[in-house]
Formats: sequence, structure tokens, C-alpha cells
Amino acid sequence: MEMRVVVPDTASLLALAERLSVALGSERISVNGDGREVDILVEQESDRSVLHVLDAVKRWYDQAEVGSVEMWLGERSYTFAR
Repeated sequence: MEMRVVVPDTASLLALAERLSVALGSERISVNGDGREVDILVEQESDRSVLHVLDAVKRWYDQAEVGSVEMWLGERSYTFAR
């Protein structure tokens, strides 16, 4: 299963990708070519893996100066907004 997080700018993208790489391992993180999307490989649809991603995104979002972030889990989309 793949999760995607769409952020508003490149600086946010790099900060989130770094945080996710530390939390999950860089082999599971890739950056989309448009500079706004981080893709996360969730192995075996594990609840624990999804929770690790959500926790890392939440901690990043709490510190980031962005208004909203769109996150995809499979075909479903979720939005973090202030």
C-alpha cells in the first residue's frame, strides 16, 4: 500500500521527507518530481506502519508553517488544516 502527502512548497516537502526517512527508513520514502508530494511505501498494510506515518506527519505539521496538507491512504484522501 502507498501513502502520499501533498504539501504546499518544496521547503515543506524536504522537511517532511527528512522526518519520514528518519522515522521509517529512506528506502520507503520517495519524492515526486513536481516538488510537492512525498510517497511512502507501507509494507503489508500494517496498522503500525500507518500509525508511524501519521505520527511523523502530525509532528512535522505541528512545527511547519503551512495552512493545510493533503494526505492519501490508498484511494482515500484526508486533509490536515489549521
